[in-house]
Order: sequence, then structure tokens, then C-alpha cells
Amino acid sequence: MVLWMKRILIVLLAILVMLGALLLIRHCAGPSVVVREVVKSDTVTLVRVDTLVVERPVPVRVVEQRTDTLAVYRDQDTVRVPVPIAQYQFRDSLYALDVSGYGVSLDRLEVYPRTVFQTIQTTTERVVKDRRRWALTVGPGVGYGPRGVQPYLGVSFGFVLWSK
Repeated sequence: MVLWMKRILIVLLAILVMLGALLLIRHCAGPSVVVREVVKSDTVTLVRVDTLVVERPVPVRVVEQRTDTLAVYRDQDTVRVPVPIAQYQFRDSLYALDVSGYGVSLDRLEVYPRTVFQTIQTTTERVVKDRRRWALTVGPGVGYGPRGVQPYLGVSFGFVLWSK
């Protein structure tokens, strides 16, 4: 092969290697600071049912609404008796009850209030890493020079391909 063709081939190969290295450096460089945020959320729901028993509650308000007539039959005679119909209101801090009728009495009232406790626990974890890709280091190495392959101690500037 001709000498000038070898030189052109070497130059083209060197350019391809440099372009590949630049693409690799650009791809591996990434951002200089990486922030990872993890959010964990947990919800705990507790339902508690209490039983409240009220024995013989007393009405707090009685309102007469109307008067009905009751027919009573006795010995072939009809007697009409007026019967007052009233609304009875029973109230407390835990219940409210309205009852209508004649001579109403409430014997027993059971209330089942539900208490719902809901606890939401959120954990946020932030991790910040400084990922510097370029490095200036001092250390030993192996190099190629006028006398062939030799060990050396020196300062080098380079690109970090991977790190922990």
C-alpha cells in the first residue's frame, strides 16, 4: 500500500476514535448533581363503634299538634272522646329524636356512634450526590515514550467512566 494512503487511513482512524471518545464522554457525563427523592405514604384507618344506652329519656319539648276524636261504643251508645296528639322532642348532645302520638313515652334508646381515626404518615427521603466526571489526579502509571514502555509518576487529567 502506498505510504500516503496509510497516513490518510491512520488520520481517519484517529478522527473516528476521537469522535467515539467524545460521544462516550458526552453520554457518560450526565448532570453534575443527581437528586433522588423517594416519597412513601402510609394511611392507617381505625373505626371505633361505641354503644350508648339511654334509659327512659325525658322529653325536652312537647307541642300539641292536633286533636283527634276517638269513638267509644258501650251498650249501644257511642261516646266521642277528644284525644290530643302531640309531638315529643328528645334531645341530648349525642342524639335527637322526634315522636308524635298520644301519651308517648320512650323506654330505651340505643345509639351507635362511629368514630373514625385516620392517620397519614409520609416519609420523604432526599439523596443528593455530586457526580463530577472530570478529575485531576496524582499517581503512578505506565506510559510510552522515546525509550519505549516505562513506568511514570505524574499528574493526569481525565474522565471518570464509573464511580460508586
